[in-house]
Amino acid sequence: MEKKPNIKLVAQKANVSTATVSNVMNSSRFVKEETRKKVLEAMEELNYRPSTVAKSLKGKDTKVIGLIIPIQHKDTSAQFFISLSNGVESVLNNEGYRLVIGNSHENLSSELDQIDMFKTQFIDYVDGLIIAPTSNIGSEVNDSWNIDYPVVYVDRKPNTLHNVDTIYTNNYFVTYEAIELMLKKQRNKIAFISGPIDVSSTIERFEAYKDVLKKYRIDLDEGLIFEVESSFQSGYEIASKLLSNHEIDGIVVVNNTISMGVFKYLKEQNIKIPDDLSFLSYDDFDWMELTEPAITTIRQPSFEMGEAAARLMLEKLRDRTKEPTEICIESSIIIRNSL
Repeated sequence: MEKKPNIKLVAQKANVSTATVSNVMNSSRFVKEETRKKVLEAMEELNYRPSTVAKSLKGKDTKVIGLIIPIQHKDTSAQFFISLSNGVESVLNNEGYRLVIGNSHENLSSELDQIDMFKTQFIDYVDGLIIAPTSNIGSEVNDSWNIDYPVVYVDRKPNTLHNVDTIYTNNYFVTYEAIELMLKKQRNKIAFISGPIDVSSTIERFEAYKDVLKKYRIDLDEGLIFEVESSFQSGYEIASKLLSNHEIDGIVVVNNTISMGVFKYLKEQNIKIPDDLSFLSYDDFDWMELTEPAITTIRQPSFEMGEAAARLMLEKLRDRTKEPTEICIESSIIIRNSL
């Protein structure tokens, strides 16, 4: 089936950027006559007719913000990012803005497709983009976009040396502090279980684990470190492997979905928490308060991070010259009975 002509295909045929095509269509910036002619010829050959709605909006605020989040169907991170999205929308709605949401499914290729959509088909419809990036997203994204609207990163920091607008939480310090509570209870064989350690949030949690052990002069045991798929089943299976092969007195799980599987296995084996071992989890979901014992966990301010991302976006829209800003919204330790 032949592709319907769009701004991206015109740009490819004319060997220019999508922003240049947009500038030619809307006469919004100076374009060399030779380049302008190439774009118009490409539009004619492809029989591309730009949307009259988009053209009428050009030069005005559309009051639409894009949001890309990484939700996976097996992972309860969906609840975190839905809460974050609600935070974004609550602030934008008060200012008369609407939100368009795309899902990268925690997949880099899918994320790049979403970004491509916002910089091509939607380039004339959105005023800005908020994104919780997957792994390996970095300077190549912003450098290759060549678009006019602001971008705000949220929850995860991009892999870039450039200063960029970012809303994040104190993953390193709050994880360090929580594990230190275990160590002060004389736990010294603490396992660390995580999903893929490939975004800033999980990387910082792992660094905290290593550093706090070092402070207490406890050798790092690679056999107690597990990086697994973010699923209930993987949590259950890794708990079985861990308890069958190692003597431990503490478990730190920095992924809520995995944590459920681990906790189920511990209960099935009649392991007494915290008498036999301490248990620390991430994200304060309702089920953690209903277990026996109730689980000590790290609560992330997902809604508040969404609000902050939206406020920062609005600031950037009001002042495009504003220097990039990094804002930390602090997470907190919810002390219960599992340590």
